[in-house]
Amino acid sequence: MVAGGALPACVLAFLLPFCPESPRQLVYRERPDEAAKVIRRVFPHATPEQVDDKIKHITICVENAKNLNSGKSMWWLLKQLYFVPANLRALIPACGVMAISQLCGFNSLMYYSPLVFSLVGFSNPVAVGTVIAGTNFIFTICNLLLVDRVGRRKVLLCTVQFMGLALIAAAVCFRWIPINHDLTLAEASGVGWPAILVLVSMVIFVAFYSSGIGNTAWLGSEFFPMQVRSMGTTMLTMTCWGSNIVVASTFLTQMENTTPSGAFGFYAGICLAGWICIYFCFPEVKGMTLENIEEVFRDGFGVRKAEALQRDMRTKTRV
Repeated sequence: MVAGGALPACVLAFLLPFCPESPRQLVYRERPDEAAKVIRRVFPHATPEQVDDKIKHITICVENAKNLNSGKSMWWLLKQLYFVPANLRALIPACGVMAISQLCGFNSLMYYSPLVFSLVGFSNPVAVGTVIAGTNFIFTICNLLLVDRVGRRKVLLCTVQFMGLALIAAAVCFRWIPINHDLTLAEASGVGWPAILVLVSMVIFVAFYSSGIGNTAWLGSEFFPMQVRSMGTTMLTMTCWGSNIVVASTFLTQMENTTPSGAFGFYAGICLAGWICIYFCFPEVKGMTLENIEEVFRDGFGVRKAEALQRDMRTKTRV
């Protein structure tokens, strides 16, 4: 079983040579001809003049980033990330959405799903947990199909609210299941309608999580300008695992002290608070260049500015 975990890594290692480098990375390594090939693959209808203009524009931006980062220490990068207002405004929604993706309790459900489903009376909780894992896999594919078509912001606003509603439904259903303080069933009554509804609520929660914030949270790295992208991505990853540790280490204690209804109600509150933060602080950057994204955060979180830029991009595309 442990060796089976190596299979996805082997597939990724096999396919990685076929994945092209980004044009900026190629220009950064002084390989503009290869960068031009990548741009032609991404924009097959672009004229040679448009490709050349794109390479020149990327070269100027890369040179500016090189000059800014030349000889700079990690401490300087941290100060640039936290004390430059535009960079900090990019960091807040990126790390905020990542924190919500962990604090909503998804990974606790994945870690402890056999316990949760045995708690509500299922005789084979491992098999039920497999249904949850399968839902996660299927709806992750849905996210891949939607996120670049619909946009990150719309996907998040649509899915996070339903995650909260599914958790509220689970919390209400837990009130009808007699559970002792030590997380055992008070009476062996079999699988009743509350247990079925808990399972349905969890499937719905996982479906919306996987098709939304579970994968979209990792796209927050595109908010960061090139000169602080490595440090910003580091902070994003630290936020992920830090939040994960907090939730995983407190899940059972919270279930015991606040009852399962209280725990799932708390996670629902995180989702609904997260939806409000996304609405006000998370701009849509689908299809934007790094320079446009940097402009979005120049004077605020840029939700309205990003919408204006998206309208301009659609107008130019139609023309």
